[in-house]
Amino acid sequence: MSEQEKKTIEIRGFLQLDEMFRKRNWPRPLIMEIEEPITGEDLAEKLGIPLDQIEILFVNGFTQNLDYVINPGDRMAFVPPGCPGPHRIYLGFIAKNYARKVAHQQD
Repeated sequence: MSEQEKKTIEIRGFLQLDEMFRKRNWPRPLIMEIEEPITGEDLAEKLGIPLDQIEILFVNGFTQNLDYVINPGDRMAFVPPGCPGPHRIYLGFIAKNYARKVAHQQD
């Protein structure tokens, strides 16, 4: 990994979020420099992506909730609600959403 890659993250948007990237004339992937780890929620807010338009994150090929910490060098994508049915189970959406629901009930 180059020194520059150690300070950057690759960001993508899937489905309608990819369209948002296009309308904003962002390259795909969007390469963003970060000096320290950032949560998916904080990154979305920094980019001006409404949180209600994000269901889950992919980080380095794994599904994660919005509170997951993204580190320099990571590759990630925002995934909106509406991903087709069977993929929700195979990719781990159901388990992540259930864990998030349980955590919110305990707060």
